Amino acid sequence: YFTEDGTSTINDAGSVKGLQMLADMYKNGLAPKDSVSWGFNETVTGFYSGTCAMLNQDPDALLGIADKMSADDFAVAPLPVGPSGKSYPTLGYAGWAMFANSQHKDEAWKLMATLLSPKDNLEWAKEVGVVPIHNGADQDAHFKTEQFKGWFTELNDSSKYEMVTPPTHLENLGNFVDQVAIKNFQEVLLGQKPAKQVADEWAAFLTKEQQAWLAKNKK
Repeated sequence: YFTEDGTSTINDAGSVKGLQMLADMYKNGLAPKDSVSWGFNETVTGFYSGTCAMLNQDPDALLGIADKMSADDFAVAPLPVGPSGKSYPTLGYAGWAMFANSQHKDEAWKLMATLLSPKDNLEWAKEVGVVPIHNGADQDAHFKTEQFKGWFTELNDSSKYEMVTPPTHLENLGNFVDQVAIKNFQEVLLGQKPAKQVADEWAAFLTKEQQAWLAKNKK
């Protein structure tokens, strides 16, 4: 996301080209007109209702899709590899913690240990729609299907797929993701702002945030 000095790379030529590609897809009718304002629920509904041929979503989207579609009618593919020969899927994950002043440390640890154990994490993942955290999950009957194959392909082939995590250390990332990026992206899709201008605005925002974080955490 950033160069060593904290400069955002989101307005690099390739990134601007990608943003413009998405705008062109929308402009040329390759996505529903009202999808400019879609959120998670709408994209999932758009897929299982047949409005959209494909969607890019997290594993938890499969819960709603599997409830509405036969397993024979959909599958998950890995993200396409780009010109560099690599793809950079976003890796999201959650962890567990307890407060130092917790009055229920034994109970908290028992819950955490259960959720993190290989056997129980596998079963928990099936219920909440996430990919298990332990190696070998792709051999379980539930996950050894075309509906999960794409994710395990990405996780098991580091020569093509390099997992990246968003810069969650940035104090104002939530504001950027939930408000700034959504508003600006809609402007690009609707032709109200050019992709380069929006990419430059995003880069300025993120560069300021990253450099402030670097200054604050200087060793």
